[in-house]
Amino acid sequence: LDSNMTGQSVAVETYRSPSKRRGFFSSGKNLNKNDGEYKDLCKQMVDALSDEDREHAARSSYKYLWKSVTSKGVETKELKEEQEFYAMEMAMRHLSSKKGNLEVATQKFKSAIQFRKEADLDGLRLCFQADQLDLDDETRQRYAQYREKLEDRMTTGRVYVCGYDKCGRAIYTIYAARTKDFDHEWFLKESLYNFERALACTERESGGVEHSITVIGNYTGFQSKHAAPMSISHEFMNCLRQNYPGRVKHVHLLNTPTSFLVFWSILKPFIGTDTRKKITFLSNDRQRETAFSELITIDQAAPWMLQGGQKNR
Repeated sequence: LDSNMTGQSVAVETYRSPSKRRGFFSSGKNLNKNDGEYKDLCKQMVDALSDEDREHAARSSYKYLWKSVTSKGVETKELKEEQEFYAMEMAMRHLSSKKGNLEVATQKFKSAIQFRKEADLDGLRLCFQADQLDLDDETRQRYAQYREKLEDRMTTGRVYVCGYDKCGRAIYTIYAARTKDFDHEWFLKESLYNFERALACTERESGGVEHSITVIGNYTGFQSKHAAPMSISHEFMNCLRQNYPGRVKHVHLLNTPTSFLVFWSILKPFIGTDTRKKITFLSNDRQRETAFSELITIDQAAPWMLQGGQKNR
């Protein structure tokens, strides 16, 4: 039992892993769409890829990425089947976002794969586990640089992953007033690393059932000096829009001051219509308590999310 804001005793809901709650953990071999026509179209999208690009598409799943890089080049039937499955999942997200338009979805799908290669998302995600991998000297040195940069930037707590919502989606938290600097390259890489980490946590926690994350932005103490240059903000929002369709379920923005709303009015046109519908502004305690109590259990919430919240970074 705990007390609510009126002092009355109420039962406190605590978190239970969806994978345990549902009685299974992993593969969940079901695509986002069960429609046979969509599956056939996804198959066409995947079959049109080179072997290298099919592998990169599958590596959008952290579970598959880890299994692939630790297989030491041994390609088993199981690994090949999983590669096909996870590449199909990425194709399905792009096809669904384009309402079944094969031509446009295929173009976006291939472009997203190219982005993942150029951004070296594999390296960013693996750099903290480099000592467990068989790497050449050049790759090991690159991963060490990634790790050093990320560790330095993440000490501020500007963006981090902590806790899960009631469906097992990881919570990607933005604490805007903690912005350290606006180094263009590493501001984006830090944001992408944590976004990918949230997706990996969601995949693990939900047993592969959930494919999206919850984003919560805390703008307490935010001033105009904390606003990223428009070039950085635009690039990051466009990156998510083009390369991560269907990956954000909820966005809650807390305590946004007037200075942020001016910034928001400029940024809003660059955000997709579907994403804008997912964004909720919480301007007072009642709105905050109502929204977060429906979304997060007390043991997964930070104290500034819910009264009595128990989750601290």
